Amino acid sequence: MQPFAKALILFSLVWSNSAQAGDWRVILERAGFMGTLAAGTSYEWLPEHALDVTLGGYGIDNEIFYQANLAYRYSRWNTPTHGNIWRPLQFGIFSVYALNTDRYFMRSPSKYPSKGYYDETAFRYGLEFGTTYTFLPSGFGIGYRIRIFDNGLTAMFNNSNRDVQYYISSGITLQYLF
Repeated sequence: MQPFAKALILFSLVWSNSAQAGDWRVILERAGFMGTLAAGTSYEWLPEHALDVTLGGYGIDNEIFYQANLAYRYSRWNTPTHGNIWRPLQFGIFSVYALNTDRYFMRSPSKYPSKGYYDETAFRYGLEFGTTYTFLPSGFGIGYRIRIFDNGLTAMFNNSNRDVQYYISSGITLQYLF
């Protein structure tokens, strides 16, 4: 196990011992840039602020690559709706770190326009926007996220091909509040 993964696990364990009940969520995502599937935890220290730590995986040519994801999300509006909570507009920043190689996008799959479409790096970051609806009696929630990588922001301005699929990713998250 790489040092980053060990530090992430240790941080999660130490952090979980200091939390109050009701501040934690278990999350499962169809996460786009953060992995075809990602699972982990989310911690809200105030209703407006949340931090997600997940492990995601994505496939390239029948091989699964794993990554650690970290996302901070700010929710200015927390709207009570029939005993539930709706966060209509959330925004934040995120980062991903490749765990099983020293480079992110070591190879570009055939769906990308050219070999080496992404620069090779183990670390990526970006912006996200989303919404979350939490059913308080059951503790379940559902959210939708739109994410854009750092190089996607640059490509939007420098690339004549404005095909959105290469710059923006979306995902759905299922959550359980405990």
